[in-house]
Amino acid sequence: MTVLNIKGVTKSYKLDQKHVLSNFNFTLEKGEICAIIGESGAGKSTLLKLIAGLETSDSGTIVIDGKTVESASKFIAAENRGIGFVFQDFALFPHMSIKKNIGYGLSQFPDKTARVSEVLRMVGLESHGDRYPDELSGGEQQRIALARALAPHPKLLLLDEPFSNLDSELKSQIRNELFEIIKGTGVSCIFVTHDANDAISLANKIAVLDQGKVIQMGTSKELFDQPLTPAIARFFGGINIFNYEDFQQFKIELEKADFYGIRPEQIEYSLKPEKKSYSAIIIRETFHGLWRKYKVKLSNQIEVDMVVDAQVPIQGKEVFITLPPEHLLIFHKNERQGKV
Repeated sequence: MTVLNIKGVTKSYKLDQKHVLSNFNFTLEKGEICAIIGESGAGKSTLLKLIAGLETSDSGTIVIDGKTVESASKFIAAENRGIGFVFQDFALFPHMSIKKNIGYGLSQFPDKTARVSEVLRMVGLESHGDRYPDELSGGEQQRIALARALAPHPKLLLLDEPFSNLDSELKSQIRNELFEIIKGTGVSCIFVTHDANDAISLANKIAVLDQGKVIQMGTSKELFDQPLTPAIARFFGGINIFNYEDFQQFKIELEKADFYGIRPEQIEYSLKPEKKSYSAIIIRETFHGLWRKYKVKLSNQIEVDMVVDAQVPIQGKEVFITLPPEHLLIFHKNERQGKV
């Protein structure tokens, strides 16, 4: 069942008339969790605000759970769209207790008190109802923001950079806890993130926005294995990128392209020359716990990053590297090369 259907939505701002979203199309099915990634200004936060009814589009239609909430002749207010929204700064009311924060949007609920207690138990903070936001830690505030968003049984949950205000140690723990809660409710969810770990570990699918359009969408594995642009490839980890001229020096027969790429962990090496290997001098070594990263320079001055098991460090200064063709990625300039 389709929970969200966006067709031909365009949005621009009067100051510069630049299209933040341009003829934008998107669908989300029931129970799906979709991560939205893209460079700053790609239209991610604007997209959430349009879905939520916090901004109006220039054209196009937005349908939520089979109900048109925006079109050329119709606009349904945010509070009537059946959407839960977790803001980047949590947006809790500082002068209200936690119970009142959660109950704020439940005026029409038949048993408001019972529902507030239920979602407090859901997020593991049932004893915090009489406290105020400034008495809670950042992780606790995050859970309360989620509880408030889930309280009215939304058809769709939106999260805008939900973990950006949490420190790295707390972030991983809270992220996993919150998304277990979300998955447990079965609510469809869209979240904006700049963190690859968020997208990879939590989303059923990932949509990459660039200049107001989805340029690639798929599972994390699909985007990792077959990224459309170098920028998308970089989002999912380190990668070596070669232009056409530099790549020709490897004498590997592949279709002509503007750029080629290979991940550091997919480069093979030996300490002796082998067929189709290339001599390289180690110019830098860094230790990363379970693995070591080496930057090597070939005789043609091309620099390449490679990764090896930390327990088997490379002895000496010279190695012979091989680029397995099956791991090489191909990029064409007619695909967008924007940063992610």
